[in-house]
Parts: sequence; C-alpha cells; structure tokens
Amino acid sequence: MTREDKMQLWQERLQHQKDSALTIAAWCEQNQIAQSQFYYWQKKLTASSHEPDSVMVPISMPLPSVALVIETPCGYRNSINDTSAMALFPQVMACFP
Repeated sequence: MTREDKMQLWQERLQHQKDSALTIAAWCEQNQIAQSQFYYWQKKLTASSHEPDSVMVPISMPLPSVALVIETPCGYRNSINDTSAMALFPQVMACFP
C-alpha cells in the first residue's frame, strides 16, 4: 500500500467516524482500530491540510548601533551613535582644545 493509499484510507476512516453517531472510542472498538492509531492519523492529516504555504518575505535588518565615545583629558565627552554623524567627526574634534 502506497503512502497516498494509506492517506486516502485514513481520510475515509476519519470521515466514517464523523458521519457515525459513535464516539471515537466506540467507533475504534467497533472497527478494531487502536485509538492511538486513529488519533495519530487524525493529527497527521489535519496538520498537513492546515499547513500554510511557505512565503518568502524580505525584511530589512538595522545594522547594530555602535557608539563612538570620545573623552578628552579636559573632561569633555562626546558620543556619536549615528553613522551619518561620523562624517562630522573631524569638525567635532576641531572644536576641542
């Protein structure tokens, strides 16, 4: 029996149990099927029919922020967190004695 045949057989069995007025336990006993096997296939077939299709979604990840901290011997402290502010670094340094 192929995998597809087994899946079809169990889909039919699950439907027969739903259509019956019996509980799963009673239906399994009447059909000489282990309840564990019934629940295994119920979970397997339900999970495979509800799996979402895979979708690739582009995301942009911010670069980790690295702070540059400059402290002069006079006690001045300057912190640069933005990479665009790094271009101003020479002008900032010129302001310190």
